[in-house]
Amino acid sequence: MGRLRRGSLDRSLVTAATGVLSTLVCPPGRRDETLAAIQALQAASVSEPGTMLFAIHEHRDEPGTFSVFEHYEDDDAVQAHRFSPAMDSFRTALTELGIRPTLVFLTPIEP
Repeated sequence: MGRLRRGSLDRSLVTAATGVLSTLVCPPGRRDETLAAIQALQAASVSEPGTMLFAIHEHRDEPGTFSVFEHYEDDDAVQAHRFSPAMDSFRTALTELGIRPTLVFLTPIEP
């Protein structure tokens, strides 16, 4: 296994799959616009290299609150997604809607 030097990252060590859980709470009366923005990001994301899953869920007890489960092959795929043109458009839509999503980055536990 390679060694890390302070301030550097050995990319050969970053190979594990990565999950992302995003939660978005839309403003009152803006559910459809919020969902459309998430679905536009989903449509672009599923064809990005390294994207294994991009699933949108709406909370049963909180209509207008969405959780998005994302699964990527590795951290490089996450970074490519985060800096994609589709993500730039999504950030613009979120700003216009006044939404700040909560993001949690996850490491899968193997059985």
